[in-house]
Amino acid sequence: MAVQMAGCRNQESDGQEESKAREELVLWSYYETDAQRSGLDNLVNGFNQSQTQYRASWKYVPMTDFDKQLSRSYTEQSLPDMVLIDNPDMPVFIRLGVFEDITQQIESWKLEEEYYKAAVETVSLDGRYYGIPFICNNLGLIYNKEMLKEAGVEPPGTWEELKTAAKELTVGERKGFLMSAVDSEQGAFQILPWILSAGENPDQIGGEKTKEAFVFLDSMVEDGSMSNECINLTQIDVARKFIAGEAAMIENGPWILSMLQEAGISYGITKLPVNRVSSMITGGENIGFIKGKNVEGSLKFFQYCMNGEVMESFCIKTGSLPAKIKKAKKVVKKDEQLRVFEEQMEKAVARTSIPSWSAISKQIPKSFYQMVSKEKTPEEAVDMLPEN
Repeated sequence: MAVQMAGCRNQESDGQEESKAREELVLWSYYETDAQRSGLDNLVNGFNQSQTQYRASWKYVPMTDFDKQLSRSYTEQSLPDMVLIDNPDMPVFIRLGVFEDITQQIESWKLEEEYYKAAVETVSLDGRYYGIPFICNNLGLIYNKEMLKEAGVEPPGTWEELKTAAKELTVGERKGFLMSAVDSEQGAFQILPWILSAGENPDQIGGEKTKEAFVFLDSMVEDGSMSNECINLTQIDVARKFIAGEAAMIENGPWILSMLQEAGISYGITKLPVNRVSSMITGGENIGFIKGKNVEGSLKFFQYCMNGEVMESFCIKTGSLPAKIKKAKKVVKKDEQLRVFEEQMEKAVARTSIPSWSAISKQIPKSFYQMVSKEKTPEEAVDMLPEN
């Protein structure tokens, strides 16, 4: 397992006695961009400097290995105190008994009223809470302003406009559009909005509207405006392709914006093109408190993160939105480029609200792979999805 320690490495104790007196708190996270890592360093260091009872640090666990490592460590009793976990993955671990029931400790926090509903759904089970939504995000269409201007193309708002624009923007080695359809939760996260936009009922994923979405996306691979390499690319890989000028438009989230800024890319952001329904999926992380570990200290860490401008600064730095609605609106006022994502959060859907999501999410990118690799037709690929 790749591990990176952060947060307390640059901070010296006022003395050995104080250092020994502090209770250690360990957080796991899969944050991988420079901005995310730096932002988490700042949170941990700020917390350590704000009090003398606890000393926090964080470890990097790759996203592709996160669930496996959490399961393995649960079996081996070598868990951290808390984790920043992808919100659709949390319910599985709640049912396994990994997380502490913190309902009583946070009964005055008004999660149902003050946090985005779709995010709250992912930390609760049978009316009990096992974590707190930390940050949230979703997907938009990010485009290269110069490339669109040069081609005389307006940012597309519908599927047909996207297909036309992608074709016109495909020149030489450059593709008009690119997304991540990698065989992981990332791929399912990127494919699902197209299925819902086609008008598919979340209770009927795998129906005729799902086939329509697959046919549409496959048509852009067929006409050459989207690379078949999409089935091997993570969301960060897609961002790198965009920076390299290999794609004029991409489906991606706000966490890559710091990468684009550092690269000096002139980019714009608009809502993901719509077919029949404008429906977005909630992404982001929850903070889960490990049962039997230092829950009290971990809750104090979370409370520090939510104080004043601490969370707002973190979100602006990392390109994310607080899961607390009022704080999200404050962030947007300071960073206007996040407005598209904030507006989409109001009607966002939690993946965990979809029946049999755990099984469906594993099969969606596999079916997409079979379609793009010509092993199956779009219709045959969709027929591989489990019934829900």
